[in-house]
Amino acid sequence: MKRTPLKRYKRLNPISPKRAAINELWREITDEKAEELDYICRWCHGFGQRDDSREIFTYLDGHHIEKRRYNIHTGKNCYIVHRPCHGFIEDHNIDVKIYPDKEAWGAQ
Repeated sequence: MKRTPLKRYKRLNPISPKRAAINELWREITDEKAEELDYICRWCHGFGQRDDSREIFTYLDGHHIEKRRYNIHTGKNCYIVHRPCHGFIEDHNIDVKIYPDKEAWGAQ
């Protein structure tokens, strides 16, 4: 059987202008929330950054507390975590609503 090479992902599934606008909004919210929390991961409490996404162990992502499909893109729905912590939360389907925020664990 002859196999055809895979086409580039963006050609098959381009991002709509509406999705691009939502992604940009979430990026801004995540930046603001990370600065508000002094660039501390709310999961492992380690320091992080939002400058270079290639530094996967220190880059901070914004995790949706309420599922993304509900379209709640606000700062109250943003849980700031390192990229590996984000993967762990997603892989284990952890409900982060039950975990304390910055004030609860005593960070200054």
